[in-house]
Amino acid sequence: MDRSCPHCGKPLPDGASFCPYCAHGLNRRQPLEPPRYVGGQLRRAARVLGLLILGAALLLGLSNALGPKMYTGQGGLTYTDRDGVYELVLGDNGDRFAPVAEYRVWTPLDEEHARFTNLFINEAMTGGDVTELFIQTKVSSWHVEVVPDTPMDHGVTCGEPQLVAVSGMGTAFQCNPRWTGRSPDVTIRWTLNLKNGDTLCLDQRQIVEPLELRRYTAEDLPMDTMQQLQTSIDRLAEELPPDVTPELCLPPVEYEGTLILSGLPVRLYGSEVDGQRTTIRGGIRVTGRGYNATRLCDIAFAGPGIGLWAAAPLKVSGCSFRGYETAVTCRGSDWIELYDCLLTENDVGLSLAPEMGNNMVERCRFTNNGTGVLLSGETSKALVQVINCVLEQNGVNLDNRGGFALTLTDTAVS
Repeated sequence: MDRSCPHCGKPLPDGASFCPYCAHGLNRRQPLEPPRYVGGQLRRAARVLGLLILGAALLLGLSNALGPKMYTGQGGLTYTDRDGVYELVLGDNGDRFAPVAEYRVWTPLDEEHARFTNLFINEAMTGGDVTELFIQTKVSSWHVEVVPDTPMDHGVTCGEPQLVAVSGMGTAFQCNPRWTGRSPDVTIRWTLNLKNGDTLCLDQRQIVEPLELRRYTAEDLPMDTMQQLQTSIDRLAEELPPDVTPELCLPPVEYEGTLILSGLPVRLYGSEVDGQRTTIRGGIRVTGRGYNATRLCDIAFAGPGIGLWAAAPLKVSGCSFRGYETAVTCRGSDWIELYDCLLTENDVGLSLAPEMGNNMVERCRFTNNGTGVLLSGETSKALVQVINCVLEQNGVNLDNRGGFALTLTDTAVS
C-alpha cells in the first residue's frame, strides 16, 4: 500500500518510520508521565509518627517524674519534695537519727507484752525535728500493719500511731505493738499516704526471743535488810543475761531507806505472814533500762518523802501508799500502770507528768489525800486512762493542769 509523508507529501518507502525527504517522524508518540514514587510520603509519615512517639515518651517520662511515687525503706528512708529533704527514721528512745531495721524483744512464753516504736521525721539539712509539722501538713492518711512471714494467727497487734513527746528527743509518731511470747517474728509496716499522691512505706522487723523468769527467795539471796536487798539486786543485774528476768519473793519484813532499781527490769513480790507484810519505810526509785517493765506487787509503802519515783516503764499492783508528800510520781518515763492500789493520807496520791505512751490507772482507790491525781507537765501528748477507780474525800480529786488526754471510765469521783 502506497502512502505519502503527511508533512511534505513525498512517497514513502514501505515500513518507513520517518520521511527520507523531510526527516519528520511518522510514528504517533504517546505523552509519557513520569513514574510516581511513594517513598517520600512514607518518609514524611514516618517522621511524623516518630515525632508523635517521641512526644508520647517524653510526656510519659515527665508524668513519671512529676506524678505520684512509692518510696520504701527498711528502718528509714529519705524523701524529697518541693519544700525540702526529709529523713524518716524508725528508731528507739536512744537516738532519733539512727534507723532501727530490726529489734529483739525478750518475752515470757505465756505473757502479753507491749513496747513503743517511734517514727521520727527530721529535716535533712539541719537535723531539725519536723515530725508534727510533716504529719499534720503533708500526710493525708496513715496505717501501721503487722505482716507475718507466712499466713498464720500470729497474735501480734499494732494500734494506730499518735503524736507524742519523747523525753529529751522531741516529737515522735508513735505506735504500740503488742504480742505474746509465743508470737512469731513479724514485720511492722508503716504506710504514709501523702497529700501530693506519694506513698512512703517503712518496714521494721520484730524478733521475739523467749524470756526466762528466774525466781529467788530469801533462801537463795540475802534480802532481810535494805542493804542486803540492794546488793543482791545489783549483783543480779550484772550477772544475768538479757534473756533472764529475776523475780524476788521478799520476806515479810520492814525495809528502811530507798531502793534503787537502775539495771535491767526486776520483779519484786511482797508477802504477808501472820499479819506482818513486806513494807518499805522509805521509797523505790526506778530508772532501769530496756523496754520490759519493772514490776512491784503486794508491797506496803509508808512515808514520808516520795514513795515511788519512776523514770522507766513500771507496773504496780496490789500495793498501798500512806503518809507521803507524793506517793507515786512518774516524770518522763515511757509509761506507768497501777492496778488494785490504795493511796491514802498523802499530800499527793499520784503525780503524773509522762511524756509518752498510754498510762493506765485501774481499780485503784484514792482517799483522804490533799490531791488524789495530779496530771502536770509541759506536754499533753501522753494518754492517761483512769478505769474503775474511786476518788473520794480528797482535797482535790483530780487536777489535770497539764491538759493530758484523759479518759474516766466507770470511775466514781466524790
